Amino acid sequence: MKIIPLNAPLGVSIENLSLHGPLNKEQALELCEIINKYQLVLFRKQELTASQQIAFSKALGPVRKRKLPADYFSPASSLETPGIVYVSNIRDRNGIPTGIIPDGEMWFHHDTCYTSEPDRFTMLYAMKVPRKGGNTLWANMYTAWKTLPDALKEQIIGKQALNVYDYATKSRPESKNLSLIEHAWHPAVIKHPFTGKKALFINRLMTCKLEGLSERKSLKVLEPIFDHAEQTCHIYEHHWKPGDFIIWDNLSTTHARTHFNNYDERRLRRSKVSGQTLNT
Repeated sequence: MKIIPLNAPLGVSIENLSLHGPLNKEQALELCEIINKYQLVLFRKQELTASQQIAFSKALGPVRKRKLPADYFSPASSLETPGIVYVSNIRDRNGIPTGIIPDGEMWFHHDTCYTSEPDRFTMLYAMKVPRKGGNTLWANMYTAWKTLPDALKEQIIGKQALNVYDYATKSRPESKNLSLIEHAWHPAVIKHPFTGKKALFINRLMTCKLEGLSERKSLKVLEPIFDHAEQTCHIYEHHWKPGDFIIWDNLSTTHARTHFNNYDERRLRRSKVSGQTLNT
């Protein structure tokens, strides 16, 4: 594998590795180490089927599958390849959506931080991209924590944060009606289970409350931290091209999408590797 650092606060591109067949054990271990070290890995000019993407994902760990009721249907989910989700605004000839692009994606977040075991890796494969916009931003939560002013560090270190899943709203998440929405408490600052490094594990989209504080007081603490973590000095912005395949460490980064016009088509295929319980 040829590793080329990106001109950004995180990430590398990799050349000379075929993604068409499953990785062998040695390749998988090496790639996991690279993701742990650089947080994001980009492969360009790939031609991947959904089955090939799932096989590749399985080599890195257990594939995350959505736990849905038996009678649930979503245009984003793939029945043929469980674990695949389509992130798309495209409709078929009958006007039926072929995927979903929730508005919440435009706020920085960790995937599935509202569950007891957030994803370890997330993967996106670009199938169709808009002419303008629809970029993805990744923020480095290692450097965000390291450079956070001490006065802000002291307000969150050792505290748990409540994360909720409620894409139905475009406003800040709230802790009311927790029985109706998925939610989980996690350390606001984690010790990464694979690198041992400290990283912020709070985000603007899903973190609504800090242990021991009301939501109003939590917001006063969280808002300047979100602003700090989302500075451009911590961010890599990717302008998608068809055939791009990106894997990232969901535990040490947050991500968000930029706006694009609805008449522009965007379709990406997503898979994930399951995570584990987080500790301080």
